[in-house]
Amino acid sequence: MRPTAGSAYRLGVLRWLLIGVLVWPAAGRAQSFDPAELIERVERSLRGDTVRMRAEMRITTPRWTRVVEFSSWDDRAGDRSFIRILSPRKDRGTGFLRVQGTFWTWLPRVERTLRIPPSMMLQSWMGSDFTNDDLARESSLSEDYSARSLGGREREGTRAWGVELTPHADAPVVWARVEAWIEPETLAPLSLLYYDEPDPGRFELLRELRFSDVRPVQGRAFPHTWLMLPRDKPGHSTEMHIVSSVFDEPFDEALFTQEHLRRATGVR
Repeated sequence: MRPTAGSAYRLGVLRWLLIGVLVWPAAGRAQSFDPAELIERVERSLRGDTVRMRAEMRITTPRWTRVVEFSSWDDRAGDRSFIRILSPRKDRGTGFLRVQGTFWTWLPRVERTLRIPPSMMLQSWMGSDFTNDDLARESSLSEDYSARSLGGREREGTRAWGVELTPHADAPVVWARVEAWIEPETLAPLSLLYYDEPDPGRFELLRELRFSDVRPVQGRAFPHTWLMLPRDKPGHSTEMHIVSSVFDEPFDEALFTQEHLRRATGVR
C-alpha cells in the first residue's frame, strides 16, 4: 500500500522527533560543562596524566610522500615528553626530549645532542605539517588559553559544540586564536582550527587538525587518526595514525634523561 500524504507527513514529523531525542540531549551534555572544563576534559581524553603511544605519520606534498614511525611518552603531569624515531632507517634512533620548557634532540648519525631554542618550537617536526610544539606537547589548551563557548553548530554533517580559545597575555604560544569543535555526546574532539592575527581584530585561519576513527581506549573516546591540513600550503597534509596507546601508567624516571636520549639502541 502506498503511503498517503497525511501518513507521509506524520512519518516525517516522527523522524525529526526521533532525531531531536537523539541529538539534543547529547548537545545538552556538552552545554552543561563550563567551556574551560570542557577543554580540560578533551585534553585529558587525548593525553591523560601520562600516555605512551606508537604512531605512523604519512607526510604528503605535491612532489613526494614520506612515512615516519615513532614511539612517544608524554608525562603531562610532570611537564615532560620523549620521542624516539623507529623509521625510516636513516632516521632510526633519533630522539627528542623535553623537560619543563627545555627541548633537546639527539642525532645518532653525527652523534650529537642539540638544544632546540623556544624560537624553533613552531618549526616543522621531521618535515611534517606538525610542529615541534605539537609533538613535544609544550603548550596546553587548558592552561595557556581562556575558553569561551561558541555554542552548537552543524559541521560537515555532524553536530558539534564549539569553544573559542584566546591565549593568556603571558602564555608562550603563537596562535592568536584556536577553535575547538567537540562531539557533544562522547566529548571526543572533532577538529582544532588555528588562527593568526595579521592585523588587530582580523583573524586568518592557517591550519586545521581533524580527528577521526574514534574508538574507546581505557574508558575514553580516543581518535586514532589525526589529519593536519595547512591552509597556506596547498597539496600538503600530514596524517597520523595511532597504532597503540596506553594511558595513566607510571614512567621510569630514567626515560626523561639525556643519557637515555643518547641511547639510540634503546628503540622500542
